Formats: sequence, C-alpha cells, structure tokens
Amino acid sequence: MQEDHYSAYREYLRSGMRIEIGIPLSGGGVFRDWAIIQEGREDELWVQISRDVLPANVRIDLGFILDVSIWVKKEVYTCSAIVVERQGGRVLKVQLFGSFTLRERRQFFRLELNMRIKYALLPVVDRQEIENDWKQRRDLEHMKFQGYDQVVIAAHQARYRPFLELEWQDLPWSEINLGGGGVLLRFPGPLAPERLVCLELHLPMRPLRRVQTVVEVVHVMPPSQKDGVAYYPTGVRFVLLDERDRDLIFRHISVTQIAHLRKLAELRVHEISDEVPAPEPLTRQQILNRILWSLLVLIVTFYLVRYLINFRAAGNPNEIKKTYERSIKQYRHEDR
Repeated sequence: MQEDHYSAYREYLRSGMRIEIGIPLSGGGVFRDWAIIQEGREDELWVQISRDVLPANVRIDLGFILDVSIWVKKEVYTCSAIVVERQGGRVLKVQLFGSFTLRERRQFFRLELNMRIKYALLPVVDRQEIENDWKQRRDLEHMKFQGYDQVVIAAHQARYRPFLELEWQDLPWSEINLGGGGVLLRFPGPLAPERLVCLELHLPMRPLRRVQTVVEVVHVMPPSQKDGVAYYPTGVRFVLLDERDRDLIFRHISVTQIAHLRKLAELRVHEISDEVPAPEPLTRQQILNRILWSLLVLIVTFYLVRYLINFRAAGNPNEIKKTYERSIKQYRHEDR
C-alpha cells in the first residue's frame, strides 16, 4: 500500500475483514452491500460480495467506480475504488484511489478532473421557468447526437427563444471535483446556500459532449488562493440532470481513472526494471572454464558418434552368428 494514503488503514484491510461497498445506480442513489476481503496487496483488494445475485437494477462491470467503507473505532471512513477485474459474479478485484476520509453525506463518487465549465447565476424566479429553460437547452444539445439532419438542428436553434436571460461565464479554475451526485467548484465569489446555478460541462469526449444541468449550492468553504487570486470552494448538487447525461459523466470518470491507473502501472514497471541489477561481467578464468567444458563436450560427442557409425557398419554380432549357423545346417543337409 502507498504509505501516504493507506498505511494508517492497513490493519482494517486484512484478509477476512468485512467492508462495505457502495455501487452507484443509473437512476441515482447508491446500493450498499457487505463484502469480505480475500486478499489485500498495496492499493489492490480482492473482495467477495455477500449476495449471490444482485438486484435487477444493480450492475457491476469493469471500470465501475465504487466506494469502500471501513470502520475505525466508531467512525466510518470511505475511499473510492475502481473495478479492474472480475472472477465470476461475486469476486471483484478493486484498486483504491484517493485517500480514506470520513464518509461524506453524498450519493456518488468524486474524482479530480480538468475540464471547461461555463456557469450562469439564476435569478430568483419560479422553478418551473427554470426547468423549462433547462429542458430547451438540453433538448437542443441532445439533437446533435440523435441522428437529426444539420438543417433541422439549425432550424431549431434559429427558433430557440430562451425562457430566461442568462449571463454565461467561464469558470476561471478548470480543476474540479466531479461526481455523479454533484460538483465541487471554485467560484470567484461566495454564493448563498440554496442558490441555483446553471452549468454547462464540456466533457472531453469524441465528439465533444456538453452536459446541461442546474445545480443547487449546498455549502461554501472558507476562501483559498490560487496565483494570488481568492476563490471559494463551493459544493453543489445536481437538481436538474438528464439520466443520459449522468451516464456520460460516469463514463468520463471511469475512462479518466482507468487511464490514470494505466500510467501508474507503467511507472511501476519502469521502477521495477530500474531496480533489477545488471549482470556482472565474466572474469577471464570463468570464460576459459566455459571454453574448456565446451571443447570437452564436443570431443565426447565426436567419439560417441564415430562409435555408433562403426557399430552400425560392422553389424550385430548375434546376427552374424545366426547366419553362420544357418549356413552349416544347410551344408550338412545337402551333404546327406
């Protein structure tokens, strides 16, 4: 295990220990189940979940991000993990990433990403107007990937009349903490709790996908600084988010984490290869001994082959004796 993240929790991640895993549901929420650690090595765990058959709406596949929870005295600590291998339906190999923290009151799993985000502060208006405006922007974005002709899309965009006048801005800090249940953003100023904000997440896929969503401010942390400029880490939760877009977020998180784990594996291979000592050069005596042994083997092989050739040419002595005896018998028979 990595000393900086998991050394303090090694005794709680031993073989035979019981842990809790959280499996994200496509429709929102988390399904929690017990699991037993079969083997733990560094940041990898082989675990066996308790259920023989998972519910119909629960699915685990390679690349899925789970959470792993352990009990330290009376506190519950949680770490994110990714499924890297499966054996049957119950045994999973998961790789931990991030660090163990006290369980947060959230529904999904977060990952540090770097992407472009645009935001617009919503005025205090009726929520139905906000939802209608969001649906219109969402539908226009989805049309680009539903097989519609470009002329049809352009016609819909020309007829687009926003329900709300929004002032879109680029978020100055692109590093975010993104999960299926919400986002940790760095705003240039403080926002009041329960304030609604429109977000446009630019997922760096091929082709580029723009996720339209509306979030609600949950909490604002004390200000920090970056490059001499103050910013306010702000936790928000998704209020309006299409399930297709939620799946896109999970897919992007999984792909990003798998790529990160692949890089870590390559670095480990290089480190191991660098640690292997180079073979020492042979001394003159060792070289001479190897030459003499090779010559001896060649000489023995030569005489052995020569002996076999002569033996075959001379024939088998038993055959000669039998031939001689047959000739004597034939001669005696003719003499009579």
